[in-house]
Amino acid sequence: MLRNCCRLMEWLVLANLTTISVLAQRNDSAGTFNSVRSKHIFSIGTGVQHGFIFAHSRAVQNTRGANPTGIELILGWQRNDSETWDLCNCFPKKGLLLAFYDYDVKILGKSFNAAYFLEPFYKLTNKSFFSFKGLAGLSYLTNPFDSALNPTNQSYSAAIGAYLLVGLGMSFLVNERWWINGSINYQHISNGGLRQPNKGINWPTAGVSVVYQKNPRPYYKVPRNKEKFWKDYPMRWDLGIFGIAKRGTTEEGYNRRMPLIGAGIQGGKQVGRINMLTLGAEVYDDKSLRMQIKRDSLRASAIRSGLLIGHEFLLGKFIFSQRLGVYVFNQTPYHDRVYHRWGLHYFISKNLGAGLQIKAHRHVADFVDFRLTYSWQRSGNENQVNKKGR
Repeated sequence: MLRNCCRLMEWLVLANLTTISVLAQRNDSAGTFNSVRSKHIFSIGTGVQHGFIFAHSRAVQNTRGANPTGIELILGWQRNDSETWDLCNCFPKKGLLLAFYDYDVKILGKSFNAAYFLEPFYKLTNKSFFSFKGLAGLSYLTNPFDSALNPTNQSYSAAIGAYLLVGLGMSFLVNERWWINGSINYQHISNGGLRQPNKGINWPTAGVSVVYQKNPRPYYKVPRNKEKFWKDYPMRWDLGIFGIAKRGTTEEGYNRRMPLIGAGIQGGKQVGRINMLTLGAEVYDDKSLRMQIKRDSLRASAIRSGLLIGHEFLLGKFIFSQRLGVYVFNQTPYHDRVYHRWGLHYFISKNLGAGLQIKAHRHVADFVDFRLTYSWQRSGNENQVNKKGR
């Protein structure tokens, strides 16, 4: 997985401003709006990326010095309306990215990536925009670890992996329909610890793309809305259970999927239009960890518990979360005391939600879990919360 300093943005904008895309009114040629929902501004672009492999651990030093090169096709749909502006003071774009990468080293081979992205644009001048982008998708990799054919590939062991990217960009208007975009990105592929070895591929890149808009229109102009409607919102409380069938090794040396089951509680306070700070606790039992303890002849518990502080992007029915945790009970010597979690959650109803989270130690994924939650808030501002929140 990516290092801690990059995790703050990992999966970022994966859900960021997702629900903004359903809030829109139509923009006419004079820059005013009426009650008819506006269409997205469609664009198509192509570009090239070039970078270097970040050999983040001793196991992947055989990839050091490689310089991956990729070509991209980008299909985008951008919002440009009053309600979106009122919510984020930006022009969010969502879309599909297709990419092909040659990793410049035979051990890693090549990959074909497909991902969904979200990219809010912030206007600097009439002809320039700043943006940050996050995406998540899947990657098909051509040369996974094989004990006989490719035994030195410690980066990935499955042909299909998760593909994540976070990046910053600058876009410049050439004329009414054509844009040039420059970007710097941090990219990552792994399988979330579902199969070993799985050190992951991490590679920073810089790139340039050319973007064409068939039906452009003037960008919405209005002063920023500074209303702090969220200040009096009550605390939100979440109670949840989570689990996964995690791959581990039995005492006899066989690979098996074993249950990991846990529970957690969390409180959160909204501190911005789409921002919430959280504090929580969790506890779980990991049978695969229990097998590892037995194989190593240790006297320790396979139960772990921790305290977590974090942040959430509130995106209508979606929540994108980032949390930093510290173990308060962990008798095993295998990992640092500090860990981090990244999650995407969806509210099925007012109180019930479902989602998934990735847990990692530094740059190495531990597991991906699926979870169900029950959430509640004090009823005092319920109507306002429902109106402005989800």
